[in-house]
Amino acid sequence: MKLTEDKLSASIKAGDLSRVYFIYGKEPFLISMYADRIIKKAVGDDANDFNLQRLDGCPDPDLLADYIDTLPVFSEVKVVVIKDFDPENKLSSDDKRYLDIVANVPDSAILLIYCINTAIDEKKARTKKFIAAVEKAGTVCSVELMKAPKIAELCVKKAAKSGIVMSYDDALALTERVGGSMSAASDETAKLMSYVGEGGTISRSDIDALVPKQLEAEVFDLADAINAGKRAEAYRIVDELFEQQINAVNIMNALAGTFLDMYCAKLAKNSGMNAQSAAQSFGYYGGKAWVFSNKIFPAAARLGIAYLRETVSLLSETDIALKSVRTSSRVLIDEAVTKLFICREKRAG
Repeated sequence: MKLTEDKLSASIKAGDLSRVYFIYGKEPFLISMYADRIIKKAVGDDANDFNLQRLDGCPDPDLLADYIDTLPVFSEVKVVVIKDFDPENKLSSDDKRYLDIVANVPDSAILLIYCINTAIDEKKARTKKFIAAVEKAGTVCSVELMKAPKIAELCVKKAAKSGIVMSYDDALALTERVGGSMSAASDETAKLMSYVGEGGTISRSDIDALVPKQLEAEVFDLADAINAGKRAEAYRIVDELFEQQINAVNIMNALAGTFLDMYCAKLAKNSGMNAQSAAQSFGYYGGKAWVFSNKIFPAAARLGIAYLRETVSLLSETDIALKSVRTSSRVLIDEAVTKLFICREKRAG
């Protein structure tokens, strides 16, 4: 069967566990959380090596079968975990073996397969066949990207459990600062909780001081300032990037990537696609998909296709210069920003 996240969560909480799980999707934090909950529900916190065995990738099917068939020790069930299994990345001769294993997991075992670093494409033939086999024998769940408002709510609740106050607006600012990543937002919330202590209050100034903006987030702000014609703001951001001693090539790669994403988003919008469909088509998931859908796509909608095409070309030339010319990297970055403003003014006129 295929379950939504809510139903998966409810079934785990109720102890209604399947013999086989295949959990994948766009939110690594939640995928890991559900995997941990299944393990804890099945074998508890102190599972010995006989009752909890972990594998990575595409393990040898004979070894996997041996692990599954070995009886648990002082427990009703054992859990065999495979992290980042890719149905497409295996020898065709092993296809039937994996499918047979999935179909014949005994009552004394749970086969838990989850993907954090592997993107699963449900449309591919082998993946489709594998998902169908798991649906028949157990549970499949595709975890969707968590939206920023929900992430902010969870951060507020996490702080509240320790008697710490964090406003929803500040939690939302934190979420955007880390690029819409649930795992990063959770980690940064924990850091802020440790800083203010039990009974304290996490303020916006604490977030600004202690939570570093991802390079992509800062560069998006730079691109946004350029597109809005805010020269002083743009050069202030460039100053901050160099003060952080970020490599100029990395800055340029991020800036070029941002404008390229906007160009692609504009093409997608002109073709009638919405933000979510475009993000999926370009292979974005996790925080990258959130940024594309919530920032890049709306920003691109306000810009002209010719302007975006010219910015991509201009930044490509600067990237080549950074890697081949002896001119100061700061000078080249400043020149690129100036040319982008000129390009904007020319297109606006």
